[in-house]
Amino acid sequence: MNAHAAAIEAFINETTRCFGAPPVEVLLRQRGVTMDYDNRNRGSLFRNDDKRPDDDKDRDYSGSINIEGTEYWLSGWIKTSNNGRKFLSLSVKPKQDKPPATNKSHAEDFGDEIAF
Repeated sequence: MNAHAAAIEAFINETTRCFGAPPVEVLLRQRGVTMDYDNRNRGSLFRNDDKRPDDDKDRDYSGSINIEGTEYWLSGWIKTSNNGRKFLSLSVKPKQDKPPATNKSHAEDFGDEIAF
């Protein structure tokens, strides 16, 4: 088993440990196999390895999702309910293009002109 496959298996095992077994068997795609398929209504989450343990506001997982052809950022936090059950809380934000670059200064944005 290569390092990539071992990392995937470790992720599946950790997810199963935290949230229980999936309702269906998980099938892994083999690397190098290309398929033409529709990515609409699909997404993925990746563990945030840079998260500081003392920062509860920093997300535990991040990724993206496509809903009806529109791309969104997806964030997830592992939380514990009042009765002690762990769950995954999600946040979705639309992916937005960067605003066009302008040669305008920030002072012009606010209408501030300070005379010296």
